[in-house]
Amino acid sequence: MIQPLAHLALFAAVYVAAAVVCAAQLTGTQGALTPVVLLYAWSTALLAYLLDRVKLRDAWLDPADRQAHPDRFAFLFTHRRAARLLMAGAGVVSLVSGWMIHPTHPIAAAGTFATIAGVLLYAGRPRTAGGGARVKDRFVVKNLFVGAGIAGFAVLIVCIAAARRDGVGTGGYDAASISDVFSRLPRPPLLLALAFAYLTLCIYADAVLCDIDDEDSDRAHGTRTLPARFGGARAWDIAMWLRLALAASLLLWPVGPFAGRAAWAIASAAGTIALRWWRPAKIRDLVDARFGVEAACVWAVLTLPA
Repeated sequence: MIQPLAHLALFAAVYVAAAVVCAAQLTGTQGALTPVVLLYAWSTALLAYLLDRVKLRDAWLDPADRQAHPDRFAFLFTHRRAARLLMAGAGVVSLVSGWMIHPTHPIAAAGTFATIAGVLLYAGRPRTAGGGARVKDRFVVKNLFVGAGIAGFAVLIVCIAAARRDGVGTGGYDAASISDVFSRLPRPPLLLALAFAYLTLCIYADAVLCDIDDEDSDRAHGTRTLPARFGGARAWDIAMWLRLALAASLLLWPVGPFAGRAAWAIASAAGTIALRWWRPAKIRDLVDARFGVEAACVWAVLTLPA
C-alpha cells in the first residue's frame, strides 16, 4: 500500500504542508495553523504533483518520467483516469478549503490557479526534439523555480492565516484588498523575507537530492541538473552542506522567535546528517518524508509545556 500512495503523491504533498508549518514556526505564527489551512496546503500540493505526473492528456506525458521512474510511470499510466479524478478532487478540496480560510478574499483561491499555472509552465508538456528548453530543463533555474514557488506559497498562506487570526477578514470578512491582508500582519517584512529565502534555498537543496534519482534520465533527455552535470556524489555534498549552512544561519537571524529557529536548526541538521549517513539507493520519497518528520518534531517541541 505504501508505494501506490507514494506514486499518487500523497506523501509528496506532505512536503509542501511541512513547508507551511515551517514558515509559521519561523515567524511565530504557528497558532494560525488550523486543520483547514493544512488541508488547503496539502490538497493544493497534491493537485500540483498529480498534474505534473499524469498531465491533462496522455499525449503530454513525459518520456523522461518513463525512463527515470518506470514503476511509477507504469502504475500511473495504468490508473491514469483514477489519478486524474483524484487530481480533480484535490482541486475542488483546494478551492473549498481556500474559501474557508478567507470566504470573501480571492487570494487563497488564486493560489490554486497559480499553482496550476506554475506546473504547466514548469513542464506542462514533454520537451520536443529541437524545441526550446522548459523551465524544468534549465540548470539551477529548475530547482530554484520549485523552491521559490513552494516557499512563496507557504509564506503567503501563513500570512493570510495569521492576518485572519489577528482581525483581518473576521467579523463579516471586511477585507477589501490584498493590501489589507498584508498591512496588518503581526510580523515585520524582514522576517517574512528571511523565511522565504530560507525555505527557497532549503527546498532547492532537497530538489537537488531528488534529481539524483533522475540523473541518467535527465542527462539523456537534456534536462540540466546538478547530478547530471557533476554526478550524484557531488550533488549529495552540495545539497548536504547547503542545508547545514542554512540550519546554522537560523541562529543568526536578527528577528523572529529564537525557540522556533533553534528547533528548526537542530531538526534540519539532524535530518540532513541522518539521511546522508543512511545513503539510500532511492531518495525522493525519503526527502519528502524527512521534511514532514522535521516539521512534526519541531511542532512537538514548541508545544511542550514550559
